[in-house]
Amino acid sequence: MPRPRRILITQKFASLAGSQKSLVYLLERLNKERFEARVLVMNTGWLTEECDRLGVPWDIEQFGHWKLTSWLSNWQLARRLRNHIREHEIDLVHANEHWVGPHSRWGARMAGVPCVCHFRTGLEDLTPRRIRKYRYRDFERVLPVADVLRRALAKELPNPSILTVVRDGIEVESDDAPSWRDRSTRVIANVGAIYHVKGQAKIFEQAIPWLKQDRKHFILFIGGARADSEYVVALKKRVAESGLQRQALFLGSRSDVVRLLKASDALAAYSTVEGIPRVVMEAMSRRRPVIVSNTPGMSEVVTNDLTGRIVNFDDGSSEFAQALNNLTTDYPAWEVMGTEARSQAVSQYSVEAMVEQIQQVYTELLPDE
Repeated sequence: MPRPRRILITQKFASLAGSQKSLVYLLERLNKERFEARVLVMNTGWLTEECDRLGVPWDIEQFGHWKLTSWLSNWQLARRLRNHIREHEIDLVHANEHWVGPHSRWGARMAGVPCVCHFRTGLEDLTPRRIRKYRYRDFERVLPVADVLRRALAKELPNPSILTVVRDGIEVESDDAPSWRDRSTRVIANVGAIYHVKGQAKIFEQAIPWLKQDRKHFILFIGGARADSEYVVALKKRVAESGLQRQALFLGSRSDVVRLLKASDALAAYSTVEGIPRVVMEAMSRRRPVIVSNTPGMSEVVTNDLTGRIVNFDDGSSEFAQALNNLTTDYPAWEVMGTEARSQAVSQYSVEAMVEQIQQVYTELLPDE
């Protein structure tokens, strides 16, 4: 019986975030008879702890930024990757985020093995210049997490057939319908690293009238592992100036996001950098309707007035506040949206579907020996 094909998965940071969570789901469910994974990451943290739990070998590599002017450091890193690939008899390299893609591709090419690159960020990172800089055309396969990203990449690549959409999967737990439908308090959760592209300031500004009209409502800002400290300070100052410190709560980086989602009535999500934030699908799977920004990618998973609301946070019409008021006054309608949201998440965005798609890519690039 032939040995499993060896996959080297590269990742920049080990802290808990969406790409790391998807990677752990992949490592947990990878068909061990067909594939054997090891991880290369820049530092230790949540990811390396999870690798230890799963018995997946990992090593440290100092991935830097890919700079076209830093040829010497780029070449030295690629050479180290080549040596790592040869030492461990790697059959395929999978860059789990595009930040580590160019070095991974160069090292894989020097070692004579194929390289796959995930693309999880947003349209603003898909300018023609960036597409040329990160050399997406040179990968054997590029895996955007949203169709809107695939379409943008396809316009700039000579061979769009290398693009395969693989949405980040979510774990679908047992049904947990809200049990507080008759209560007057409403809790809105926002989950993600707190910095400007996540729009927490926009969310708070439009929520001010809703929070002030009934002091029993809450917004929970649940931070990720990384945050912009100046942005956080400015946001907390604005909350204090509005006298809403008891309602706009900053809970920091948490390991109990699922519990907090269960304690919330809906999720508010804004992003300019992601195709589809994972937490949107996670909230939907837990029967929570979602209120999201009208940025590209969101509409791939959120259907307006069916699984949640798509609102414009950037104009003066306070669409978010209007949605919050409607959530308060017509909660049964939002329960219906939550039910539909769960149905859609269960059928389309499971971890199992994500893993199967990735394994299919591996199989296509690694024919039987």
